[in-house]
Amino acid sequence: MDLQHSPGRPHRLTAEQEQQVANVVTFNTPQDVGFPANMNWTSPLVRDYIKQPFAVTYSDRGTRGLFYRLGFSCTRPTSTLAKADPAKQAAFRTDFEVVKQHLIDSRLTAFCSKMSR
Repeated sequence: MDLQHSPGRPHRLTAEQEQQVANVVTFNTPQDVGFPANMNWTSPLVRDYIKQPFAVTYSDRGTRGLFYRLGFSCTRPTSTLAKADPAKQAAFRTDFEVVKQHLIDSRLTAFCSKMSR
């Protein structure tokens, strides 16, 4: 018997159960399935959801592996300021570029003066 690779541990959920989890995560919010959280799905929430109907316990890492197998990616949410002023943001970017260029110039000057000694 010649195995090319180790098949690893069998999945804890059947293919049908995994598809059910994928459908729940895709088409429902945690609040829709009885969680008090008014947020997006996280791996701990999915882990808790899987525990209810399937009586299967996953670790956080195992839940992220399940996400990967199902074609999901775990991302951190980014925030945007609702009251952000585009003009102030543009001014900040301009000022920041000036400060950044000044720092680069001063470091380059210091480096060149050290080299000329």
